[in-house]
Amino acid sequence: MIWLLNGWILKKITKTTEPKSLTAYRSTISHKNLEDSNIYEDFKEKTKEQCRENRADNLRKQLLQEQGYICCYCMSRIDCDNSKIEHFRPQTKNRDLQIDYQNLFIACSGGEGSKFKGQFCDTKKGEKDLNSIDLLSSIEDSVNYTKSAKNISIASNDKSIDKEINDILNLNVTVLSRNRKEAYDRVMKNLKLRGYTTTSIHKALNYYKTQHNGKFEPYCEMIVYFLTKKLKSKGVN
Repeated sequence: MIWLLNGWILKKITKTTEPKSLTAYRSTISHKNLEDSNIYEDFKEKTKEQCRENRADNLRKQLLQEQGYICCYCMSRIDCDNSKIEHFRPQTKNRDLQIDYQNLFIACSGGEGSKFKGQFCDTKKGEKDLNSIDLLSSIEDSVNYTKSAKNISIASNDKSIDKEINDILNLNVTVLSRNRKEAYDRVMKNLKLRGYTTTSIHKALNYYKTQHNGKFEPYCEMIVYFLTKKLKSKGVN
C-alpha cells in the first residue's frame, strides 16, 4: 500500500487481478523490449477518455475501483479526470516495472501546476523512491493524527516514515491538513446531534471502514483513527 496508506494515510491497498488488456499487451512485447521507454506510454487502455466511457479493461478505471476512488497517498476523492496513474517505483529508474500491475496505483493531481512547496502526493514525489512507506502493508498502524483548530496533521513515530510523509509526499501541506479537518468536523457534528453515544460512534466507525457504491469516503482512515480513539475514551476497545 508497497499504500496504500489502508490506514489510508495512509491506507493499505489490496491489489486485484490485473486487467486482461494489460496482460495481453505485455504478451506482445518481447522480454528484451520490456524496458523500452515508450512501453507504458503506448498502452492505450489507460486513458481518461476510456475511463469516462467505462470501457472494459480500462486500467485507470480498474485502479480507481480497486482503491475505492481515493488517492493512494492522501485519501482525497479522485475520479477519471482528477487522477494520475502512479508508478510506485519510478518508471524512469525501473523500466522493467513500468507495466507491472503490482507497481501501478492511482493518485490525485497533487497540486499539479502549483509552486513546488504546494505540491503533494505523486506530483511532489516525482522520481524519488519511498523506502519506508509501503502501500501494500498496514501502514495505518504506523501513523497518527494531531488535531488543531483549523488543521489535522499526520505523523509517525517511525522517523523514516515521518520523513517520507513530509519531505517526499508533503502530506501536511495546508490544503490537505485543512481538508482533513473539514471532513473530521462534519463527522463530529453529526455525532454531536446523536449525543456521542457508543452506538452512534460504532455505526459511524463501521461506515468509514467500508465502501459505499464502490467508494470509500475521503480521508476515511483518518476518521477511523479518531473514532477509535473516542470509543477507547469511553472504555470500549
